Amino acid sequence: MKHHIGPYRIYILLFLLVLISTEIIWSWKKERHAYEVKETLANLAVFAGFQFSKYIFAGYQLAVLGFFAALSPIKLPHNGWIFLLTFITADFIYYWFHRVSHVWKPLWAFHLIHHSAMNINLTAAYRLNWFSAIVSPLFFIPAALLGLPTNFIVISYVLNLGYQFFLHTEAIGKLGAIEKVMDTPSSHRVHHGSNPIYIDKNFGGVFIIWDRLFGTYQPETEPVRYGLTTGFLSHNPFRLVMQGFINWVKPKTSPCGKVSSTPPFSASPEI
Repeated sequence: MKHHIGPYRIYILLFLLVLISTEIIWSWKKERHAYEVKETLANLAVFAGFQFSKYIFAGYQLAVLGFFAALSPIKLPHNGWIFLLTFITADFIYYWFHRVSHVWKPLWAFHLIHHSAMNINLTAAYRLNWFSAIVSPLFFIPAALLGLPTNFIVISYVLNLGYQFFLHTEAIGKLGAIEKVMDTPSSHRVHHGSNPIYIDKNFGGVFIIWDRLFGTYQPETEPVRYGLTTGFLSHNPFRLVMQGFINWVKPKTSPCGKVSSTPPFSASPEI
């Protein structure tokens, strides 16, 4: 099995490198300045660490889902309709996982790194915390208890994150009617914005309908300022990964000596 999987991973990596190279050329020709050397290197370092972490936590993730799947009295079959149901369910769960990650400090500790990028480009897509796999499967326990096949849940989540890779770009403008149903680069640029009008908006992974239903949708109406509300954080991948946890356990002290309820380097004033 490993002999079959290995080459595909190489092909996927090469495909991603081609897309990134194409975007770099586009950015250079259009003078969009979407890439900054030090930040791009930091993104790639974080990506490498994240890939390594997947090997470490894969068994844990499958064990969590498998344990609760065994408790379910329902065992849904493996077919196309059940996979579609699983995919939609996983996207719905992702919306709430993502939204809670912006308003609850312990989860923001994992998510801060993703919003610390000062530029939006394809390499920023996988600016993900190396320890996020500890908490992500916990949110998909309800899907396992509903009897949805464990492998369908895992595949749906992987496809969800894979789709989001393509959302991290300025090379694609608004997409008309598609914006009403699907998450798009325009909608996701809004999500990464530190503009007051954009904070805590557009949490959807594949579908934007959840944001429309639950009042968190915001169209792209003004130029987006990327990054945390406090500005630049670091190019050190270890600090990027750990800063959220440091903020969580070390309360921010205001100039007058009082402890603030808002942690430093937040993307949202409500966190």
